[in-house]
Order: sequence, then structure tokens, then C-alpha cells
Amino acid sequence: MPYPPRIALVIADSSRTGGPEHVLTLAEELHGVGWSPLVVCPEGPLRERCRKAGVASAAVGFGGVAAPATPVRLRQLLRRWGPDLVHSHGLRAGAMVRRAGPRAPVVHTHHLDGWFTTGRMRRSVHAHELRALGRAAQLQIAVSVSVRRFLTEEVGSDPARIRVVPTGVVPLAGAARPGPSGRRVATLCSLVPSKGVDLALLALAAPAGRELHLSVGGLGPELGGLVDLAASLGVADRVDFVGEVADRAAFFAGCDLVWVPSRAEPFGLVACEAMSCGVPVVAARVGGLPEILDPPRSGLCVPPANPAALASVSSALLKDPERYRRLSEAGMERVRSEFTAARMGARTRHVYRELLS
Repeated sequence: MPYPPRIALVIADSSRTGGPEHVLTLAEELHGVGWSPLVVCPEGPLRERCRKAGVASAAVGFGGVAAPATPVRLRQLLRRWGPDLVHSHGLRAGAMVRRAGPRAPVVHTHHLDGWFTTGRMRRSVHAHELRALGRAAQLQIAVSVSVRRFLTEEVGSDPARIRVVPTGVVPLAGAARPGPSGRRVATLCSLVPSKGVDLALLALAAPAGRELHLSVGGLGPELGGLVDLAASLGVADRVDFVGEVADRAAFFAGCDLVWVPSRAEPFGLVACEAMSCGVPVVAARVGGLPEILDPPRSGLCVPPANPAALASVSSALLKDPERYRRLSEAGMERVRSEFTAARMGARTRHVYRELLS
């Protein structure tokens, strides 16, 4: 294996959402053990954060008028830099890498970005591209067992070429909590339909949710509609839309419970972050969330799209300090043993070595 290995991490998104957070964390882990990562992404927050972290990066446009030329520009960039391995993240980046035809072996991580927010026709197009990615990449990474199951059962991918590497986080500052201090719950996500923030608002309007207050962190196209929904439900005085959250530890420190009411969730980064700083999580039983929470030991799951259950389970937990304390402690322990950035980095390097050794 060449040393230090040169790994090109390619992603078509430069925001502060789950996929870019994953790539930045992985790049920092690779850099920290002496490998040479290069993050290839559009200009934006991810590239600026790479600069601050001392991680090499290069700007490539993936959308709009730049899209037709992206494979050529990507091919030229990769040939100049000469990576030993190319690791694409997300459907759009994977499609562009496939079309660029890099000389180095390719690993692709499936975040299933966009799959749950598109219509039936676009899902058909996405499924075709997922199958093409499965043929083009030497190995594929699923961020949860749920994603691997989707790839094998719904897409028809070869399970022998899929590795499960859960997303890891740098644990946030915090400590185990002896009990709740109030009745404030929080959710943090992009405001899109798949994240289920409307279900959180409906939970506030349920009988068991009438004592709860909700902080909604994040931005997105659904913001206006969610503000209107809160008003129409009569819960606007118990909801704070706080916008983009730069300091996640401070955001979680201000709440007693975190909700992840997603309709679909390939992994569940926010659940990991909240648990890492001692905040118990109540989440929908979808996608990778049960894998993170290991309910009922480290967190609680409720049936998907069920606001009444979300409210009643949360209200009962906030009235049970002993159970709250146990979940706080167990959640911190689970993330720090299973879902750290260091563990994700080690598992990913193991996948790379399968192709580089």
C-alpha cells in the first residue's frame, strides 16, 4: 500500500448537513493519522471548514450550468492530483465520479440523499443510478444496516460488495443528567418533509404534548409552511424557530429532550450528537435510528408518523427522573463506544485497505 495514501473524498454538497459533516469528520480523521485526504466539493461552508481544519480541498461545481462539464473537470482534477483511491459520497457525486472514469479504485458511500424527498419518477431515475454506482464502484459503504438492506432488497446491489460503516461523531461537550430541568424538547434538521418537523408540531397539539415547548433548529424550504402550521394548531407560543445552529452543544444544552420524528432516516446524525452530550432522544422507528438508540436501553423509539405517541412517550419520560437519568447515561456510553469519529475512521480505512493492499 502506498504511504501516505492519497484519498480523494468527493461530495456534491458543501452545506452543514449530514453528508458534508460526515466527509469533514472523515477527512480530519484521515489527516490525523497521517493519510492525505483531498475534499472535492462546491465552494461553501464545507470548503471553508476544511481550510480551518488544515485539510486540503478543491472546488468543483456540481449543479446548475456547471453540471454538464463536471465529469471532465473532475477527471482533470483527479489526474493532476493522482489519488490512490477515490471515495464518492452521495448520489450526485457518485454519478459524476462514475462518468469521470478515474484511474484509481472507487469506494462509494450511500447517504441516500434526496431519495426520500423526490417523486416517483425521480426515484426511478435514482434507482437506475444507484444500480450503475453499484457496478462501477469496487466497494460500497452503507451508513447503517438499514441502508444495506435497502440496497440489497430494493436496488439489487451485491451484498458481497457492501460494507456497513456507521457515521461517527466527535462527542459534544456535556455530562450525564440526573433528570430533566423542564419541559423543553428540540429538533435539529434541514426543514424538508422527510424530517417530520410537522409531526413534532402535531405532537405539541396532542393532549400529552400540551405542557411541552419546542425549539426547532435548522433552515429549509418548509420553514414558512411550518410557521403557518404552528399558528393554525394554536401552538405558536410554544415553538421557537431558531434558524441555523452553529453551536450544537449549546443548542442541546438548552433542551431536556431531543426529538427525531423523521419519516425516513438513513442514519441519524443528530440523534448521535444529542446522546453524546447527555440528552435523551425519542425518535421514530425508521431507518438507522433504532440501530443508534438500541431501544429501550439507550433511547426510545415510537411508531413512525405518530404524533400522539411521540407526545405521550416524551411526556412520560420527562415525569420519570430515574428513567431519564438512565437513558442519559446509556446514550452517552453508546455513542462513545460505537459511533465516534475515530471508530468511523478506523472502519473506513479498513475498507480502503481491501483495495489498496
